[in-house]
Amino acid sequence: MAVSWRSWLANEGVKHLCLLIWLSLNVLLFWKTFLLYNQGPEYHYLHQMLGLGLCLSRASASVLNLNCSLILLPMCRMLLAYLRGSQKVPSRRTRRLLDKSRTFHTTCGVTICIFSGVHVAAHLVNALNFSVNYHEDFVELNAARYRDEDPRKLLFTTVPGLTGVCMVLVLFLMMTASTYAIRVSNYDIFWYTHNLFLVFYMLLMLHVSGDDWKPYRLRRLYFIWVCRDIQSFRWFADLLCVLYNKFWKENRPDYVNIQLYLSQTDGLQKIIGEKYQALNSRLFIGRPRWKLLFNEIAKYNRGKTVGVFCCGPNSISKTLHKLSNQNNSYGTRFEYNKESFS
Repeated sequence: MAVSWRSWLANEGVKHLCLLIWLSLNVLLFWKTFLLYNQGPEYHYLHQMLGLGLCLSRASASVLNLNCSLILLPMCRMLLAYLRGSQKVPSRRTRRLLDKSRTFHTTCGVTICIFSGVHVAAHLVNALNFSVNYHEDFVELNAARYRDEDPRKLLFTTVPGLTGVCMVLVLFLMMTASTYAIRVSNYDIFWYTHNLFLVFYMLLMLHVSGDDWKPYRLRRLYFIWVCRDIQSFRWFADLLCVLYNKFWKENRPDYVNIQLYLSQTDGLQKIIGEKYQALNSRLFIGRPRWKLLFNEIAKYNRGKTVGVFCCGPNSISKTLHKLSNQNNSYGTRFEYNKESFS
């Protein structure tokens, strides 16, 4: 017999609508968190160190947090009894939906198991990458204490690692004991192991509080200096080197981007002195490619306002002023300021 859509909507419509909303929340939360850790400038250094493992571990954690918040609600008997016996839920269809609470509880539980597997696998990769990609310039960011540290130490000697292992064991006991075969043969096993949810949530609180990911926001300063000869750089070279070394020590090596251009020279020269080594690698022949530079800045500052300050000849000032007024595909707005001396 053909299915009556009106009857199907009356009996199944609300249930499937709620399921669609729940599924959409999970997908949206996973995707937004994944993009944040994949493209967010505040996690630039962590992403370089951990790669895809960082994105998957945080995105799966968001889904786990959502479902761990929802899974207990369908099993709150006092709440369900109150809703059924009161006029808070006037719709008959909505009241019938309360009878599906156990199904929703099971759905959340299966989701927690699946994304726990993703979360654990991603963190195993992260532990390895923390060890292999250890860098002395990012000591505060790295969970490892030295290069090639045994990743197992990160799992069993840190609060997030140890609580995570314990949570996996508790979850395994709860899920295996909730299978149909166990519930039929010995319901007491199912009942007592399911009460381990109290232990699970206490471990979860410790796990979340100990899982401290430190964001380092990229707010970059581009310092572009164009001179005719190498001697013109010397009077300011010491200060540039001091700034460069200062930001490296503060784990902010990308804060200042120094580019020095020699517009008239027979060959690439160097600023003499070992302490100027950082500047010598930033010496270029010719003039800056302003359009490409503006496009790069716009890309790393999507939807933000960037200040442009020019102190130089009118020819450069006009070029920068024109580029500041042009549209870009990243929604970045440039505010132009100048102090011209010719």
